[in-house]
Amino acid sequence: MKSGMVYFVGAGPGDIDLITVKGKQALQEADVVIFDRLINPFLLTAVRDDAKLIYCGKQPCKHTLRQEDIQKEILIHARKGKTVVRLKGGDPAVFGRVGEEVELLAEHRIAYEIIPGITAGIAATMYSGVPITHRKHSNSFAVVTGHGSKDDGTPNVEWGPLAKGVETIVFYMGVKHLRTITTELIKNGKEKDTAALVVQWGTYSKQRTVEGSLATIANKVKQANITNPAIIVVGDVAKLRSKLAWFDNKQLSGRGVLIPSKTEMNQQLVKSLKVNGADVYEHNLLTQVENIGSEQVNQITQLSKEQQLVFLSTQSVYTFLRALGENDLDLRKIESPIYAIDNAVKATLQMLGIQSSLASICELQSPVLIGGDVEIESMRLEYPKWKEELVLTKHKVSQKDIEAFNRLIEEQHVNTLLVTSSKEAIQLVTFLKLSGIEKDSVINTLNVVCRGIETSLILEAAKIPVKRFREGENIMTVIREEETVLAVES
Repeated sequence: MKSGMVYFVGAGPGDIDLITVKGKQALQEADVVIFDRLINPFLLTAVRDDAKLIYCGKQPCKHTLRQEDIQKEILIHARKGKTVVRLKGGDPAVFGRVGEEVELLAEHRIAYEIIPGITAGIAATMYSGVPITHRKHSNSFAVVTGHGSKDDGTPNVEWGPLAKGVETIVFYMGVKHLRTITTELIKNGKEKDTAALVVQWGTYSKQRTVEGSLATIANKVKQANITNPAIIVVGDVAKLRSKLAWFDNKQLSGRGVLIPSKTEMNQQLVKSLKVNGADVYEHNLLTQVENIGSEQVNQITQLSKEQQLVFLSTQSVYTFLRALGENDLDLRKIESPIYAIDNAVKATLQMLGIQSSLASICELQSPVLIGGDVEIESMRLEYPKWKEELVLTKHKVSQKDIEAFNRLIEEQHVNTLLVTSSKEAIQLVTFLKLSGIEKDSVINTLNVVCRGIETSLILEAAKIPVKRFREGENIMTVIREEETVLAVES
């Protein structure tokens, strides 16, 4: 059997846009993805629906998979001929144990490739406003593990050369031993007033930075309750933060916003949220699959000239025509007049040589709505009197989207759910129902913000509480509110 291929991919430090193009391409092609705790879980939405996901997250004193087990998993799937991605936070080669994993593959003659990622020591410092080198302040830097092989877990490093020979020192995973680190550096020659800072959750909107000196930083970090994941920066270059800070303290800093679908209509809104400091996770939670069987074909053959066909989307046009072709049906024999729900659908029909009129459903006598299940459900709320529908696509839920959704909430990357239309509201309710996710886990954890009275009514009917936001108020203000669950009136 042909051996597979293993890609060791650096996911970057947290901001989902910081994964490399090459890394994301490998992720999209993977049969198996083995991922750790420090990757942004939203990256899992880029994986194929049929890919196998294996979580090997490590937390202090609590390992989901031992390192030996991780290596066995990689080897097992590669031997089966699979394309495996080992997805690691930051860069695979910076305290990522990639050396041990590739050594095993090399011994078994299995092909692999290492795709670098942006490491937190570089990215988090820059996002805090500190360049790791500077012509006037720092001509050298070192990255050091903040925990090591000593019995007490403290770093096993040569403190003398480190304190005297390097101008900027970056410690990874060292918050627990910060007092030991600062004491050793001072003892071995660093001045007490040397600038220091600690950056937690670097490059996320919830990034927090604590500044001080070697003499004060440990107490300040303890008072601020800073924990891992965090990096420690020691060196005079840290003083530049007061001048160069650019990422923190925006209007929406600390806000993670999940939008349950991705549409062109929301592009400007998403851009505005990001510019104002929010992490925005915009994704179609449902996957469409065609729903064309004998029942749908029979409906098409029985259409009459007294009925009016109303296409609800450009996709419904293409799916309908494909259904005709695959079942040897002739569009010219369908006598029903054709309508489009909007100008985009009308333009699609016209491009295909099909003349149509814009639909005003309430004025039609016998409309047949053609589209997907969510589109039709959304229209049913607006026009409850119609009787005929042709459902050409249905929605399903992918395991990778359930995994990403759950982890975004559980790991507190998201604190706001933004629903921008009645269609999105139906998608969200459908997703929760099909995925088996408890609604309480959503409404007890997230602020729910929505646009439109109709949208709020759909959510309330599903027992997802919302309150109407006064028309004219700034949506940024609404999202910034942490204690209130609100809705935006259109």
